[in-house]
Amino acid sequence: MTSRVWIMLFALAFIWSGTFFLTEILLREMTPFQIVFYRVSIAAVVMALWLTIIGKRLPHDIKSWARLSVMGLLNNAIPFSAITFGQQYISGGLASILNSMTAFFGVVLSGLILKDENITMPKVFGVVLGVFGVSVVMGIENLARLSLTSIGQLLILVASISYAFAGIWGRLSVNNLGVEVSATGMLITSSIWMFLLASIFEGQPIAMLSVQSNIAIVVYAVICTAIAYLLYFRILAKAGSGNLMLVTIIIPPFALILDALALGQWVTTQQIAGFIVIALGLLVIAGRISGNKIR
Repeated sequence: MTSRVWIMLFALAFIWSGTFFLTEILLREMTPFQIVFYRVSIAAVVMALWLTIIGKRLPHDIKSWARLSVMGLLNNAIPFSAITFGQQYISGGLASILNSMTAFFGVVLSGLILKDENITMPKVFGVVLGVFGVSVVMGIENLARLSLTSIGQLLILVASISYAFAGIWGRLSVNNLGVEVSATGMLITSSIWMFLLASIFEGQPIAMLSVQSNIAIVVYAVICTAIAYLLYFRILAKAGSGNLMLVTIIIPPFALILDALALGQWVTTQQIAGFIVIALGLLVIAGRISGNKIR
């Protein structure tokens, strides 16, 4: 985890911090599968244009497309749909806490499956500390609402596990295709997945939206998806899937700060304490804190 990787990770967290807010706006007019379809399909078009501009080509072999199809399912279709559905049933605070569990699943599963990503106690402790910090930031009272019988909570956990497996699959199967090609191919296949799901369960995606929803979906697709996945695959290539999943710990503080700026609210003392706990967890993971020494 070089300084450059950390900068990219924080940039990705900043970009993705607005996704929960954008989802809430779009749920007023659109159904969950339709939201995800628009998100990935518009992003796929943007990435295809970018690929043409930089002179790179998509793969022509079936094997590569089969791998990209699995990546699109694990990294887009399943988690995006699960989170969008889940947000209808639970609060944004609890969703953020459960989503931060992706970091824990990512570190553990990557350590078990990938030979070059060992599970270390400092990393596990740092991730646990980070998840606890997210809980403090979003409100410890949310933990009292945890229940394995809640469909909304289970959907967010399904998304977290799917994200973790997607990082591993990406490292094993599509990383060799290159950043731009991997992102574009993944988004194209996930667009197909989501068109099928939206058509079967919700009917044809609607074409007419309000100005606010149109702006939201463009920001969602271009910035929070197309640009975000260029960063995603660069981090995956340089730091591995376990480290990549740390982004879910960093997202909540950015989301709260953006909300505070947008709504003119003050950040509370409890939230600042949570930020500090998250920072300590990241310092442990980065190897800046070892035992009782800080270097």
